Formats: sequence, structure tokens, C-alpha cells
Amino acid sequence: MAKLIVAIGNPRHGYANTRHNAGFLLADRLVEELQGPPFKPLSKCHALMTLVESSSGPLVFIKPTTFVNLSGKAVVLAKKYFNVALSHILVLADDVNRSFGKLRLCFNGGSGGHNGLKSITASLGSNEYWQLRFGVGRPLEEGVELSNFVLGKFSEEENLQLGSIFIEASTLFTEWCSKF
Repeated sequence: MAKLIVAIGNPRHGYANTRHNAGFLLADRLVEELQGPPFKPLSKCHALMTLVESSSGPLVFIKPTTFVNLSGKAVVLAKKYFNVALSHILVLADDVNRSFGKLRLCFNGGSGGHNGLKSITASLGSNEYWQLRFGVGRPLEEGVELSNFVLGKFSEEENLQLGSIFIEASTLFTEWCSKF
């Protein structure tokens, strides 16, 4: 049975390499490691998609082309299109409630205030799916709005740490793949 990996992020070029697009960055890295083909538009699911064959079965990666707050629409369509069980969905998302670089793999998790996760849970009618949360932290400077922070680019120091964080995330992803 296929597994659906949903990367949360905003689709426009101006949002590339921002904290809110940590899910997109992680998906790109995982697909590259798995030597998968490039993402291509799948308009009927409002997403970019790539299919990677792995030893644990087919892995369908999607990056919704909706904005973060509407991610659920793409997830429901992709779940139905690829006939994926709810428990075989993994959502890759940024997490302001975790320190930068801290990762968490969990099943049946809450949204933690993340509007993309709220949208997915509401659209699926359940939170009985997996999440791989990527800690991006909160602004250190006073007066910085959280929305501006998550839509901001990673700092130079953070960029230097991304490689080792992605290695740890890849290990957690492999662990998740082996569960089914």
C-alpha cells in the first residue's frame, strides 16, 4: 500500500527557504536522498507530486499548491486519488513550539496552533495521521510578529545547521517507513 508524505509550505517563490516552508525543504531533501524524480504538477490534487519506489513500497510525496492554511484540500484529494489509508499519511511541518532543529515524529498529534495542520485535520475529519515536526523556534527579538518570523528566511547560523538536522529527520523518516 502506498504511503502519502505531505510537505506543508507556501507555493510561491518568495516563500522559498522560509521557516514556514521547512516541510517543503525536508521533502526535497528526502526525495533527493531516495533518488526520486522531480516534483511535477498534479492539478486534480492541487499539488506538486512525485512518486518514489522504495523497499517499503510506493512513497507519494506532495507539496500542496494551496497556501499553508488550505493544505487540507490537497491532502484529502491526494488521499482519495492514491487510495492511501489515514494511518499511512505523514505530514512534514514546521513547529514554532519546538526549539530550532528539534524534531518530533508522532501519531495522532495536535495542531500546536499550526493552521496547516488544523486545515488537514479538519479536512480529513481526524488527526489519526503521522506528523514529523521540524522545530523552527520563536523570535528572539521583542516585537517581532510570529507570522513575520515564520515567513522569514532561516538565519545564516540556522542554514549552517540544516544539513545535520536533515540527516536526523531522514533517520526518523526511515523509521516511519519501516512501521508498515
